[in-house]
Amino acid sequence: MLQRPLVLTVALLAAITSFDQPSNAVTAGDWPQILGPNRDGLAVDETVSAWENAPKIRWRTKCGAGYAGAAVSDGKVFVWHRNDKQETLDCLATDDGRSLWQANFPAIYRGGVDADRGPRCVPLVSGDQVFLYGAGGDLSAVAVSNGTTQWTRQLRTEYDADDGYFGAGSSPIIVGSTLIVAVGGNERSGLVALDTQSGKTRWTAVDQEAAYASPVAIEIEGQTRIVAVLRLQTVMIDPASGKILGEFDFGQRGPTVNAATPITRDGKLFLTASYGVGCRMLDMNSTPLKNTWNSDDVISSQYVTPVLIDQWLYAITGREDFGTGELLCVRWSDGEVAWRRPGFQTAHLMGLGNKILAQRVSGQLELFAAEPKAFRSLATMDLPAGTYRALPAFSDGTLYCRRNLSSTESELIAVELNQ
Repeated sequence: MLQRPLVLTVALLAAITSFDQPSNAVTAGDWPQILGPNRDGLAVDETVSAWENAPKIRWRTKCGAGYAGAAVSDGKVFVWHRNDKQETLDCLATDDGRSLWQANFPAIYRGGVDADRGPRCVPLVSGDQVFLYGAGGDLSAVAVSNGTTQWTRQLRTEYDADDGYFGAGSSPIIVGSTLIVAVGGNERSGLVALDTQSGKTRWTAVDQEAAYASPVAIEIEGQTRIVAVLRLQTVMIDPASGKILGEFDFGQRGPTVNAATPITRDGKLFLTASYGVGCRMLDMNSTPLKNTWNSDDVISSQYVTPVLIDQWLYAITGREDFGTGELLCVRWSDGEVAWRRPGFQTAHLMGLGNKILAQRVSGQLELFAAEPKAFRSLATMDLPAGTYRALPAFSDGTLYCRRNLSSTESELIAVELNQ
């Protein structure tokens, strides 16, 4: 049995009409989706200096259930949570946390292994729309300006998908005007593509259950492809048609999850999972797809996505529920380990220039140098007591982190790291 809830989530950005490139209008100061502007845990044009005094908490606000991290765009913070029988999107001002508007939806998820029944997916902000994927597999689009609901689909119900261990947790991705969702439904509806404006289905593909890793975009021969990690298989697809262009096994049967989002660079794809799966680097330009290197004892991340800075991966290996979280630095090209930091604990990692910020699940921030020579800690800070399993967001020098106090209550905290 899985012993504790371990999930992540969510998406890519602004709309353009061509499938030649992902809809990315990368803007410094925005964190509009899971893992930031490029879905890789790297903040664009942002840095943080080592602090001597504990950074100031600018504001904090109560939320309901869920592990969905915040999204930040154009002076607005979006937090997706559950209060009793409603899933709620709160839109808050970045400067003081005041409420700008709120959107509410029926909460249809009835629970699984984890007592927390709130949303798992980070909201996706794209142009003038915000997309929300609930724990029960209900997908909605609302207006950024005022929260007006534009459309809603109960995808897991429509396509007869199983809730899995923790409900829906893989965040959608946008290419052009197409929103692609890992639904995990029957009759080749593992992936479902929708029109962003109407919510109507464009195509369905793949006979696979959904996982908890979120899809990513990759450029292959000048064309945008989508890579989706599913329950036991990873696929590369054409986002225009849903045609499968490459596929390979990745995962393990039994009580396991694939939850870390893939990392891509120059046509290479890096995957990792725990539960005996390990890690794998593939050359996605080759036909058939070719292993560059793989290992079951270098990086085995239960759910934390590594960050890639220069030619080095910084990653957490091990399992939170076993207390085996270890930080390590690994060479991107061949998996050679530069250094290890045993006992580091499970932590979300975020790249900020030549530094990395770690947010431990136990509630401590640690800033360290992104250097392959040796681990070098620069500053630490204890956050208010709680569990910090939700992904953090970073925008204009401010960290937005969410602490869970119980299975029904949490809090969003804005921490000023550049004072």
